[in-house]
Amino acid sequence: MSLMSSMKAAVTVAPGRMELRQVPVPRPGPGEALVQVEVAGICGSDLHFFDGHNPYAAYPRIQGHEFSARVVAYGGREGAGPVPVGERVVVEPLLPCGACYPCRRGRPNCCTRLRVLGVHTDGAFAEYVVVPEARLFPAGDLDPELAALVEPVSIGMQVVTRGAITAEDTVAIFGAGMIGQAALACAADRGARVLVADRLPSRLELARRLGAERVVDVTREDPRAAIADWTGGDGAAVAIDATGAPSVIRTCVEVVAFSGRVVIVGISTQEVSLPVPEFTRKELTILGSRNNAGVFGQALELVRRKGERLRALVTHRFPFEQAPEAIRLAHDHPAEVEKVLLRISLV
Repeated sequence: MSLMSSMKAAVTVAPGRMELRQVPVPRPGPGEALVQVEVAGICGSDLHFFDGHNPYAAYPRIQGHEFSARVVAYGGREGAGPVPVGERVVVEPLLPCGACYPCRRGRPNCCTRLRVLGVHTDGAFAEYVVVPEARLFPAGDLDPELAALVEPVSIGMQVVTRGAITAEDTVAIFGAGMIGQAALACAADRGARVLVADRLPSRLELARRLGAERVVDVTREDPRAAIADWTGGDGAAVAIDATGAPSVIRTCVEVVAFSGRVVIVGISTQEVSLPVPEFTRKELTILGSRNNAGVFGQALELVRRKGERLRALVTHRFPFEQAPEAIRLAHDHPAEVEKVLLRISLV
């Protein structure tokens, strides 16, 4: 197959500076696929890379790891691969080493040498990107916007898997950004009763649409009292921090039930102080959650079933030519943004 020699890409050239450039089209090697990007989402981690706060940031870099695409070619051979050429796919963007201790235990999401598409290697804010064949998931007739939501939903799926959430559980989620909303959607899909706490009414209204039984505006109501009332004094079976704020993590420990689970998915460089007696008094289980470990396919299946409801997560759409404006909007106005999508090869 004859491929173009150059393509458009949104290149982050320095902290706070993204430029549209013509760059060479990458060529797939053995075990790799070249895909044409259709829609790409801007993630919170993209914003940390963009503003220079990602410790792995190296410039210039083509960012982007949440996307839908179509298979163009396979490296090292003509014709057929694991997904037919021309078919729509979603891509799991993790590139684990496969040999370290967590990889050997089936936990490649916390590989000690983990690389991530769009962070350590060039990603999907471009017309084409090369990805490992093993990371392709057929999307079939799922529309490209919804397909681009699969990766962030997989983060929520990992949270509820780590928390072992079932239909018997009450779940309190602190933070109604994209990951908090994804965790809500996944927990509600398992039949759990879910309360969501945030300070933005627009996010709380979205949480209601995604299945929250109760929402708490923390600027007007004490979440501790609300959770005690909602659970009949038991406390939440599972408390999820999707903020990374030390004060919120402490609140999770306070509001979780005796014998309960706390799952921390929020990211921060800060330290948190916790009351030691609560660990043994409540016999708590405290878990971290990172990326996803083997649940990407489950996230795809959820988006297939609940796609139209999940589409409400998309608050802004931009043509690819406006990628610098799009990432600047997401960075500077987080209260107005849930998910920003770039329409890369769609008109």
